[in-house]
Amino acid sequence: MKTFLMQKGKAGVKKSIVIILTMALIITMVPVNAFAYENRPCETDRADAEVYPFPMNMKVLSQYLYGSEKNLTGKVKWNYSKNVPREWYQRELPNYLKNYVVGVATVNTRGRGTRSAAPVCFEATFSSPSKSYHDLRIQELSKTKYSYRGPNNPSNQNTAFYVAEGTKFYTLGYNKDWTAIWDVGGIDQGRGLSSTCGGLGTEQYGSWKPAVYFIRTKDVYINDMRNRDRNIPKVTASGTATCDVLIKTTPIAENYVSAGKIKSNELIQVTNPTPINGHYQVYFREGLYYVNAKWLNLKRSDESKPTIQYNAVVKTTDSIEIKSQASASATAVASAKDGYKIQVVKKNAGNGFSEVWFNSKKCYIPTKSLTNFTSSCSYDDVKKLGNAKGTVVLNGSYAAYGDTAYTAEGIKILKKYKLDFVSARTKINAVNGSISMKEGDVSIVYGTSKFVYKPEPKRLPKYKESAMIYKVLYNGRVCYIPIRSGELGRYFNYYKLGKGKIKTRSETKCITIAGTDRSWGEAEIETYKIKNEYYFKIDDIAKLSAKTNKSFNVKFDKNAIVVNSMSPFTGTAPLKKGDGKTRYAEFSAKSIIWDGQVVSIKCYKINGKYYVNMDEIAYLIDSELDPRDTGFVIYTTYPYEVEIQG
Repeated sequence: MKTFLMQKGKAGVKKSIVIILTMALIITMVPVNAFAYENRPCETDRADAEVYPFPMNMKVLSQYLYGSEKNLTGKVKWNYSKNVPREWYQRELPNYLKNYVVGVATVNTRGRGTRSAAPVCFEATFSSPSKSYHDLRIQELSKTKYSYRGPNNPSNQNTAFYVAEGTKFYTLGYNKDWTAIWDVGGIDQGRGLSSTCGGLGTEQYGSWKPAVYFIRTKDVYINDMRNRDRNIPKVTASGTATCDVLIKTTPIAENYVSAGKIKSNELIQVTNPTPINGHYQVYFREGLYYVNAKWLNLKRSDESKPTIQYNAVVKTTDSIEIKSQASASATAVASAKDGYKIQVVKKNAGNGFSEVWFNSKKCYIPTKSLTNFTSSCSYDDVKKLGNAKGTVVLNGSYAAYGDTAYTAEGIKILKKYKLDFVSARTKINAVNGSISMKEGDVSIVYGTSKFVYKPEPKRLPKYKESAMIYKVLYNGRVCYIPIRSGELGRYFNYYKLGKGKIKTRSETKCITIAGTDRSWGEAEIETYKIKNEYYFKIDDIAKLSAKTNKSFNVKFDKNAIVVNSMSPFTGTAPLKKGDGKTRYAEFSAKSIIWDGQVVSIKCYKINGKYYVNMDEIAYLIDSELDPRDTGFVIYTTYPYEVEIQG
């Protein structure tokens, strides 16, 4: 059950297991006087901040190139056998070079033609290196157990190896063209007879010694010690990217250094809502960085949000400006590209514009540049629906095939066609009147009505059939689910309040909300395992998050659970351990309102309390989730989604 606010981009993948620890190591490696040693300014929040504050010290680094005896001073990580010389052993960074570590370089996902892997070079040059490194490598391999036996037609003597996207290296300095890195080395034990290291044709580059190497700066994201700040200031705003946008180390318009990328519709924390040289300061990967304000939709923690009429999606071939007034000549406040999801206050606001909620205020965008209008359900809308009667769950014997809910227009058409979806499909699709559902989806029922019809009035004029039409709230939308007489349980099941209970046992799991150095929450709390997923009390999670940069408040109203992000928690969650008792869980008939809009996350009512899925909460607060045997860790300073890792 994913709402408009919870759609997960296909290009992104969830970080669940692999935790970035490299940045945590940097501080222990860099001497206190590193900045003084470089004699560079440390400030980043100025338009004239130094873009390349840590240039490569070639006088030092050139002593650690391929084949250097000094590389043997690094601690051995992995050896091969007595038939392999010591200089081929994988080795950690030599102690002396630790004084020159200034950050982490991550291979990015920018286009590199037909090859997704990035080349790494023996020397920092675009021309021929000072020696024929590749030939030397092949000759040296021939003296080992793993002599190279594959095809060898090198196009560049300077190519050391290829590296997959997402790979991280210690950074030893960088400039506009090159970034110096350390690599532990490795040997292709397949001897060039199997595809390795970036794909077919690159096997000849599959072995290299531990050394300092060089990668093009445009092929990596740089996270250096200058930007690092684990004591994040109070966050008063967040921002949603209106397209795929790069994160910068300084607030400069051009010729900047990229630290990463957030994708369209992805959330990021804003530490300074006042633009600096046209850029918002944001918190990203445990540091302070910058994003062009043109491509960010700002949400302030103190915003007074109006009722949202629709959710829509930007449709444009290039980019479209978002205006301060409903006029083509009005000032542009930002821009958005195709696929950006936006909230619409009023569809037709005059002059061909729609009024949208952007930067925590009313702005305007041409209506022709919007598509996929879907009705938005706010807290006020939920209150108008009245009291919930129960839930409809897609969990019948044929639920694996999925089923469909219908909009008000869609169910009206379907009734005219006597519930014959095949015949009505064309007209229903023309008004976007159907909503696909998948197994396990839950919708809250607010009304039921009986529909009686004659399926074959000419051939069997007296024959009648009937169906129950359930008015439900699903995926943040009011819609309708028809269930024919006698078919209850085939696809859907209807549970009145207090019915459809599941047995589950109270357990204890450790939950850690890891924010910054000074913001940390940890406790052993009660959890219930339902269908191989763990559920925790929503106010327990809110209390543990209270001291972090992802604090949110929870209030329980008669027919809704109301959540406000970036707000202090005011509840009194006891944070108790599980007692081992078996209880009954029922599908919650309370809507969850997150920042003014309904979000259809999984929720169970157990012993009078409300329990939610940890994964879905992590997504809503845009935090990395790390499942462990003892429980879960939520890292609030890391994003929930990242680019695909190599």
